[in-house]
Amino acid sequence: MTSAARKLTQLPLLNQNGRWTMRFRGKRAEFADRRSALRAAILEAFENSRNGTPTQVVCIDENLAIEIAWTYGVDPDPPAAFAEKPPSSDRRPLGDVPRRQHRAARLARALADRTSSAR
Repeated sequence: MTSAARKLTQLPLLNQNGRWTMRFRGKRAEFADRRSALRAAILEAFENSRNGTPTQVVCIDENLAIEIAWTYGVDPDPPAAFAEKPPSSDRRPLGDVPRRQHRAARLARALADRTSSAR
């Protein structure tokens, strides 16, 4: 089978209301700017292409203008430094998220406080 006969998979990046959205292989991600969306899309396309399916990243803006941003085998592979994801300042580890106490736990604690104060 020649490379021209291979099926080409496209990974679309959609610009809607100033946000860039990537939907690919059952995943959905939203980005604040085009650069971070392109970075994630190229890495995802590169990983998919390594499995044997050539992949292309396509940007579609609000005016439905289509731009081919990256094609596996045509454009250079992402460098190793590009593949390492920098820590995002707007993300925080799950341990830092304040936890809400469930209603049943609140009621049990209130009942325990009442019974201990009644003694």
